Amino acid sequence: MKRIAYLIFAACFLIFFHMFGRNPSESSFKKSIDTGKAKEVKTDIDFLAGELHLDGTSGNLADCYYGFGKTFLRPDMTYHEVGKTGYLSLSSESLKGKDLENLDDNEWFVQINPDIRNSLSIKLKGGESDINLEGCRIDRFEYRMMAGESKVNLRNTSVPAVIFNLFTGEASLDLSGKWHNDLEANIKGGIGELEIKVPYDTGVRIAVSGLIGEVNIPFFERNGKIYTNGQYGKSKYTLYLNVEAGIGQIDVKMVE
Repeated sequence: MKRIAYLIFAACFLIFFHMFGRNPSESSFKKSIDTGKAKEVKTDIDFLAGELHLDGTSGNLADCYYGFGKTFLRPDMTYHEVGKTGYLSLSSESLKGKDLENLDDNEWFVQINPDIRNSLSIKLKGGESDINLEGCRIDRFEYRMMAGESKVNLRNTSVPAVIFNLFTGEASLDLSGKWHNDLEANIKGGIGELEIKVPYDTGVRIAVSGLIGEVNIPFFERNGKIYTNGQYGKSKYTLYLNVEAGIGQIDVKMVE
């Protein structure tokens, strides 16, 4: 009986670990950038392979936790300021001498300061990403994923400009929440599935091109390749989405 109970406990632990993943404090290494005099930051992240986690929970300008297994890529993390603008760069070290088959151990937890204005450019060449910037002060968000799975949360950021390119894989992009300005978003889907969430109480206009694959935009009024929701032309601010579909599938959902 004790053995059965132990096996059940072990199975539950493995399920819990799989569902919730690692904690940054479990990492072997940490790099931090202190806040300086910059009033805004331009961040460039170039991630090669593995798992990338990004959120807005840093009390510094930025923190990066890494080294959860024997095989990982160290982040080259640099920062400098020009006037009131800071430039933060994170890129993967060279693959020389690394075992490509074990890059699943490569996992970064990157945290930025939610109160400092930030323009982000992120390149994911392969792997998985979980990007949660809800409530952060984002001036611009640019994301390019070559292959893998990505979850991007820009809810309640009021980011005015978004570029989102998916080459192959699965991704979700959350643009819901309260808006305090217009949004101009250029979204390109490739081979795979892309889910886009938009707010139901803010005007949304979606211009669709490509259409080799499938685009699902329920509860929107359609006029040719232009889709609008019920709040379009009525709300103070508007989300303008230019969606170019590839041979995959794009689903648009309205949420609170």
